Amino acid sequence: MSKREQILKAALSLFIENGFDKTPTSAISKSAEVATGTLFHHFKTKEDLINALYLEVKFAMLEHLAAKTALATNLSGNTENGLKTQIKALWSSMIDWVLEHPEEFRFLSQFGESALIANNTHEKVEAAFADYQALFTQGIEEGLFYDLPLDLILSLTTSHIFASCNYFLQQPELWQDSEIQRKLFTSFWSVLAKFK
Repeated sequence: MSKREQILKAALSLFIENGFDKTPTSAISKSAEVATGTLFHHFKTKEDLINALYLEVKFAMLEHLAAKTALATNLSGNTENGLKTQIKALWSSMIDWVLEHPEEFRFLSQFGESALIANNTHEKVEAAFADYQALFTQGIEEGLFYDLPLDLILSLTTSHIFASCNYFLQQPELWQDSEIQRKLFTSFWSVLAKFK
C-alpha cells in the first residue's frame, strides 16, 4: 500500500468516527503511520484530502458497477425489459458493493451532501457516472418513467437504495433471500415506472 493509500484509508476511518472538524491532520498522519509533511505532500489541505477520498470511493464504486453490469448491458436491448434489466443489474450491484464496503458507504452517507465536497468534485463524479444516468434519462424520454426532473429521479432512487443498504447492513443474511430481493426491486422500480 502506498503512502497516499495509507493516508486515505486512515482518513476514511477517522472522518467516519470523529467527523471532519474533529479530525486533525496530525491524527490522520499518526493513524496512517506517515509524517505530517508526507500527508501535506499528497494533499495541500484537509479539504483536498476529503475531496480526494470522495473521488476515490466513488470511482471504486464505479469500477465495481462497470464490472458487474457489463454483462446485463450487453444482453439487453432498448426495450422496456432491456432497460429494466440494466437498471436491475445496476441496483443489485450497488447494494452488493455497499455490503462489501460498509465504511465507504458510511462515508458517502455522512459526506455525500456536505459543503466540504467541492462543486468540481461533484462534476467529476457526475461525468464518470454519465452512462448510468443516461439509463434514467432514456426511461424518462421514452415515457416509461414519470416525467420528473432527472436530479429528482436520481435523488428518489438513491434514497431507496440507501435505505435498503442501511437495512441490509444490519441484517445481511436477508439480502441472500431471492424473494426479498424480488419484492424490493419491485418497490424500487415502482418509484420510477408509470407502468408496473
